[in-house]
Amino acid sequence: MSSKVFASALVGALLLGTSPAAMAADLVIWWTKGVTEDEENALKAVVTKWEEQTGKTADLSFYGSGDTEAKTIAALEAGSPPDLTFDYAYDLAFSPTWAYEGRLADVSDVLEPIADQFQPSALKSVNMLNGETGERSYYAIPWTQMTPHVHYWKDFLVEAGFTEEDIPNEWQAFFDFWCDEVQPALRAKGERIYGLGLGTGSGGNDPFFNIHIFLNAFGAEVLDADGNLQIDDPEVRARVIEAVDSFVKPSAEQCVPPDGVNWAGSDDNVSFINRKNLVAFNPTLSIPASQLKDNPENYYENMRTRPWPMGVDGEPTPAMVSVKQVLIFEESPNKENAKEFMSLLLEPENMGPMLKGALGRFFPVMPALLDDPFYNDPADPHRYAMYEQFTTVENQPFLQTRNYRYAKVMAEQLWAKATGRILLDGWSTEDAIDELAERMHVLLDE
Repeated sequence: MSSKVFASALVGALLLGTSPAAMAADLVIWWTKGVTEDEENALKAVVTKWEEQTGKTADLSFYGSGDTEAKTIAALEAGSPPDLTFDYAYDLAFSPTWAYEGRLADVSDVLEPIADQFQPSALKSVNMLNGETGERSYYAIPWTQMTPHVHYWKDFLVEAGFTEEDIPNEWQAFFDFWCDEVQPALRAKGERIYGLGLGTGSGGNDPFFNIHIFLNAFGAEVLDADGNLQIDDPEVRARVIEAVDSFVKPSAEQCVPPDGVNWAGSDDNVSFINRKNLVAFNPTLSIPASQLKDNPENYYENMRTRPWPMGVDGEPTPAMVSVKQVLIFEESPNKENAKEFMSLLLEPENMGPMLKGALGRFFPVMPALLDDPFYNDPADPHRYAMYEQFTTVENQPFLQTRNYRYAKVMAEQLWAKATGRILLDGWSTEDAIDELAERMHVLLDE
């Protein structure tokens, strides 16, 4: 089936699937399914509250993440987008481009009156460029945020003869510790285990997240503050090569499960939970959260979450933060109703229960919500580590906020392809980065 025929079929399916109730509603919401029923029920409660306060009607639909994206893309092409939509992929792959194309509604009237209630980095992430006006403004509403975390197994560390105090905090020493000391010690005891779950496959987003932490650790600024590509600058290029060398070293030295070069989706989560590797790197707390309700082996308590090691300059490594966004489109039929609803949903007493319903996988964008012990209790081995990571190190939005075209770098998995050149094709790091830079110029240069 050709792409045009597929797109037409998708649009047709979308229109056929739109219920009369949705078409008649004063507000149509497409939201990605929650992690738990509690999360979804919290949103339903706010919808009911809005209907009671306004006398208007709302149609709320939940979809799987991929389905939300597909329906929204098809709806935009058909000229009939929902009034309001949320998905975890919008900020990384879609919203910067849609803002540039003038497809997103300006939501400054929602955010500016309460701007002091958000983390500055969260607001920065939704301050996007409109190519039609040449000006930046708020074209999305920050909802929650995530950044890669480091998890490890405490019992394996002890079995290997080490304590948590033995874990180095210098960048390369940290990774070498797990590969050169802990892994061999456990292998000598008969454990068939690998040091690091640092996957390099091109089938998921986690390697994209993690490689940017490595770039931060080495001070490798691929884009300048204005979004201009500077990977050809000799100093930047050298730092990128050092960062990528550090990233691929564990895989090259067989410190990562052999299938790590092909991991996609949640494969890294599964590998860690199945105790195939000592350390995992994941952009949410989904790994420990998965053990909260079914924890017969005390995995939640036995896992540990900690900050990334210090960068090579000895300073804390900046976090690369992905701020998840709620969107209202310029063509949305009921934009003002959508904005009115979001003003209600963003009230801490409404927003807080939804985020807690996600079992703490994500971090609030409103500091007031952090007063809740749910996030700031040092007794919790995971959420408190996330709290410290977000509140004590620099939070940097992903590079799509500097240049909307950088979303294409993620869409084409250019960083994963570069590491694949090194690990699978035997290329030098220099040649792999030169190929990466050449393709980046094609995608990013005007």
